[in-house]
Amino acid sequence: MKTTKETYRLYKNKVILEFDSEKHVYTVGGKKVEGVTGVTGIIAKPALIYWAVNQTIGFLQKTLKAGVGYDEIELGQLLEQAKFAHRKRTTEAADIGTLVHKAIEDYIKTGKITPLVHPKAKECFAQFVKWAKDNKVEFLESERKVYSKKFQYAGTMDFYCKMKGKYFVGDTKTSSGIYDEMWFQVSAYQQAYQEETGAKVDGHLIVRVGKDGSIEVQENYDYDKNIVAFNGALLLYKRVQELNDIKARERAKGDEKNGN
Repeated sequence: MKTTKETYRLYKNKVILEFDSEKHVYTVGGKKVEGVTGVTGIIAKPALIYWAVNQTIGFLQKTLKAGVGYDEIELGQLLEQAKFAHRKRTTEAADIGTLVHKAIEDYIKTGKITPLVHPKAKECFAQFVKWAKDNKVEFLESERKVYSKKFQYAGTMDFYCKMKGKYFVGDTKTSSGIYDEMWFQVSAYQQAYQEETGAKVDGHLIVRVGKDGSIEVQENYDYDKNIVAFNGALLLYKRVQELNDIKARERAKGDEKNGN
């Protein structure tokens, strides 16, 4: 039986971190620890609501024809499809993002160019390679698993690099923009990475390669403020998980009592 668990030895082999790539779950000593992206996921993203609504409207604009009569069944089917229009768009974007991210990972590790066929993925990857070469980026770590013993969370740092004499913890994105929580995310990677290694970090990088062939690179030097925001989100996330566990146990007791 094929296992999806990967094992990483951190803190000079004193800590064994396991990562289940299928479930996207980190464990240390058999105990689950929170993942960085899961923690930042608790931060409200109101822009996503408007985006999802726009996907629904866009689907209806393309599908509904003026002057055409629809019976109850046809109309119901169209509305049902419209309800999930945003999921289809998200899946397509995720597929492109996965393809690009893997090509970038291989490039950072080996320096080799992966020949991509999909036009949008190919352009995204080309933009990243051009940026790296133009800025003479020296990649020192790639897809590095990090774990904080102090705060009990883990994650995967996209890269650690040297550029223009400075050291950066960086993340690559194929999103439509660069958002505040992304800086909280990379600050979490820095906190755990430095806790283990003591590595020098001057700032953070977000490299966003757009699916339209554009590239946006931002630097950030507000680690002290961003890490406070992440640690606050971590406390909130853990408390919500505790409350959910309590509710689940109470429901289980109620079902047992009622013979369900």
